[in-house]
Amino acid sequence: MKKLVIVCLLLGVFAAGLALTAWPYLFGIRHYTLDELIGLNCEELGEKQEEVIFAYHDASLAHYHRTGAFEDDLGLPKEEVLPFVILMKKVIQDNAFTGFDLSKPFFPSASASTPRLHSEFYAEISRLCATSPSLDAIEAMGQAATNLAFMR
Repeated sequence: MKKLVIVCLLLGVFAAGLALTAWPYLFGIRHYTLDELIGLNCEELGEKQEEVIFAYHDASLAHYHRTGAFEDDLGLPKEEVLPFVILMKKVIQDNAFTGFDLSKPFFPSASASTPRLHSEFYAEISRLCATSPSLDAIEAMGQAATNLAFMR
């Protein structure tokens, strides 16, 4: 009987330790680095984008269930953590697009508050990726830049 109690106690301690170490990974929001995104095709990049967006929405719902109120951002991720924006910044910086200031909207007719994902550049990338999901994401961005005459 003593051995059974000791085994159950040790099993409980092990389970609690495992739960505590896994907790941040189960409920944390996964953010991707540039190195993790380079080499992905459009479909894979889109999956990563969805994963980040849904994680923020789920976290917001969990916050609502805990507190009874939504956060101010309503579960919307900042653009800087979205995989498409991370790669877009790299392509823009690597190719030194003329007239691009990453603190301002991507196209001249937009107001200063227009997010990057509402830009003509993002729309063209999305169009190319929708027609060719297996296309390398950075290639799609380069082609979008060429199509919009940002890059020759």
